[in-house]
Amino acid sequence: MIFTWLRNRRRKKILSSPMPGHWEAILDQNVRQLSRLNSQQRALLFQRVQIFVREKYWEGCNGFQITEEVKLTIAGQACLITLGFARDCFDHLKTILVYPDTYAATDNFQNSIGVLTEGTSFRLGESWGKGPIVLSWSSIYEGGQIPDDGRNVVVHEFAHYYDASEGQFNGTPPLHNNEEYQRWEEVMTAEFQELRDQLAQGEETFIDPYGSTNPAEFFAVCSEHFFEQGSQMREYSLDLYETLKLFYQQDPAQAVV
Repeated sequence: MIFTWLRNRRRKKILSSPMPGHWEAILDQNVRQLSRLNSQQRALLFQRVQIFVREKYWEGCNGFQITEEVKLTIAGQACLITLGFARDCFDHLKTILVYPDTYAATDNFQNSIGVLTEGTSFRLGESWGKGPIVLSWSSIYEGGQIPDDGRNVVVHEFAHYYDASEGQFNGTPPLHNNEEYQRWEEVMTAEFQELRDQLAQGEETFIDPYGSTNPAEFFAVCSEHFFEQGSQMREYSLDLYETLKLFYQQDPAQAVV
């Protein structure tokens, strides 16, 4: 209780001053998705950006320098996906790590007979449940400049944040009731299998093939398409679109143009 009171007091102080005017200019330049928002959505996003920028711990990796522009570009894209929620500033997330570009990470791989080997994978981002979230600046910047290609590393990794908020990456974020969980399982399982069937048959797919990796990646990839290509997703699969619409409480296919 005391921590909630202190957090709310801190946030009230943050919001007691208007967002600096040059912040809005940076956001409009680097987060082109803002052009789709109405005035109420913009105002809410600006409030959440102020809180996000000031509450998180930011660290550059491999010599990358964290600037005001970097913070705002990440915060702007991350807060876009929160606008349907009554309150969400990613409270449990403390740290954002940013690399200049694609970065190498060590992975353990298990072969078909159970032998573990260590290898290297190259990544654009990753999420570790409640934190940290790791991102590459080149991908962040591209995601903000091209708002309709279905690719956005910030949306992807913050979708993983929601997915893991109940303790595991399984492709199912926290929902409201059993009915929603049942619908989610039915629709997402069917759509995930449809994507895998399309790929097995050599068909071109609307959903990025990376979504076929597992249910967690399917949810994250579909979130990218939902926010960047809402109309196309609704045309591709109304069930999939409506399921994500119910979770995010947003309707990007009807966004202001």
